[in-house]
Amino acid sequence: MVSFFNPLPSLPQPLGPYKVGTSEWEIPVSEIPSTAKVPDSKISTIKFRLYYPTTDSTPSKSIKWLPSPQRQWVAAYSSFLGASTRVASWISAFPSLLNYTTISATPDAELRDKPRSSHFPLAVFSHGLGGNYNTYSAVCASLASYGVVCVAPEHRDGSAPVSFIRSSTQDSISIPYQKYSHTPTPEVLKARNAQLRIRLWELDNLFTALTSLHQGQTFTNYALPTQDTTRQSILTDALDLRPGRVTWAGHSFGAATIVQFVKSVYYRDHVPSLEGTPHENNMDWHPLYTPADNGHLVQQITPDSPVALLDLWTTPLRDESTKWMLERPMPCHHRDTALADTPPNTVAILSAEFNNYIDLKNRTIAVLSRQPADAMIELERRKAANEASSTKPTPDNEQSMPTITITSPPPPPPSSSPHSSTSTSRDVSPHSSASPASSTTSFAPSTSEAKPSSEASQSSTVEPHLYLIPNSAHLSQSDFGLLFPNFTRYLMNAQDPHKTIELNVRAILAVMRGQGLPVSDFTTEGGPDRILGSEGLEKRFVRIPLV
Repeated sequence: MVSFFNPLPSLPQPLGPYKVGTSEWEIPVSEIPSTAKVPDSKISTIKFRLYYPTTDSTPSKSIKWLPSPQRQWVAAYSSFLGASTRVASWISAFPSLLNYTTISATPDAELRDKPRSSHFPLAVFSHGLGGNYNTYSAVCASLASYGVVCVAPEHRDGSAPVSFIRSSTQDSISIPYQKYSHTPTPEVLKARNAQLRIRLWELDNLFTALTSLHQGQTFTNYALPTQDTTRQSILTDALDLRPGRVTWAGHSFGAATIVQFVKSVYYRDHVPSLEGTPHENNMDWHPLYTPADNGHLVQQITPDSPVALLDLWTTPLRDESTKWMLERPMPCHHRDTALADTPPNTVAILSAEFNNYIDLKNRTIAVLSRQPADAMIELERRKAANEASSTKPTPDNEQSMPTITITSPPPPPPSSSPHSSTSTSRDVSPHSSASPASSTTSFAPSTSEAKPSSEASQSSTVEPHLYLIPNSAHLSQSDFGLLFPNFTRYLMNAQDPHKTIELNVRAILAVMRGQGLPVSDFTTEGGPDRILGSEGLEKRFVRIPLV
């Protein structure tokens, strides 16, 4: 099956000047000093892969891209692609070339010496549906090759084809993939909220663990054959954890996770009160995640925090219980800057496949806009006007979000979801007054006087940037586009997957560089890379205006 799509699936070498090292981690949450509420007691560890710059280029072993146990992973991916349990089991019994594909990084190498008088920038990358901690190795390893320590968690929310949770006895339990409709019904959105609760909790624990490793703490690591703790030393005093210096990135559901995470931390003091509303005692309406008031994380996420969103899948953000957060601007809109040439610190990138779905595109634009609710109203108005003047149907509904399928889906029907944002209020301030009885989605404001205001700064001159990569597929922003180029070219018209990965990496690096983070330059014939500042610099990197 794999050989049909690509006879020799392989991953390219990282793009940057440095060699790349990698290490796998699985830490018991009982050892992590996080106060975040545990959403699922079965999830007893957090699992992630580190990618980092190294000088070691002679690996004694390699890391397989398909995780262990490979047979179970092949069966899980086959099932994810639509095979029955029986067929998936049959497929997994036969070795495939994918079993021998390796990650382009040296396992357990030493961390490169720190930049002079500084620390390594840290980036966190969250995977989408069907992903795991290896699925974006091309992007993560390339970031590392420019001097970034990049960490890719494996989420245990049922979005990976399967995930295995180890224990001190080396036994494991599995978390299978949870398949939900892409139609945003109340039941589906509730299920996505449950997944987000896990993802946000995992990111909290991940950041807490990384902070502890930076401070020299040691942890048990179930990813090792023996519970050795010597590996922790490579991150001791190695990371730049000053406020606003960590980069937050994700793809698809991972991008939605990053949006919800940075907003949950940033707007933690502006959660609307449920007192006196019909949802006062409904736990489903309580915040998906609440950070500790005195934690390092609440100091870390600021308006200056770099954010990169690849094919942002907005459906998980649309539940009525979290609508108040959806209608608040990204933290970057509160940046205190008066310079017109200040580079953006938030960038979103759409594949051509995502761009073809008008609802996906419009909701991404709205999330990035200064006034998301007003932007969505204006975009819906434009959409209606375009449909009235055109007889050609447009694929417009998120219920047909691109997925890994063998056949291309037909154009979806018009949306009939009651969860589209129709609010006409521009006032999303926590100081606004709304009667609890007036609406099930309008809450009494929080009495907290803490900053930040949820109103976007009117003096800010820097808005997020949104770009389109023509002739690209949703899978092109992951390793799948590189491993199966024939598949994505024939079925999704995706061209040059290596260039697509390069453009994504360059955009993320440009955001980091613009914030003063010490990442190596991607040099072009014209000198230092100005991919976010020069229109027409790249034909396959097209700026999309916001509202």
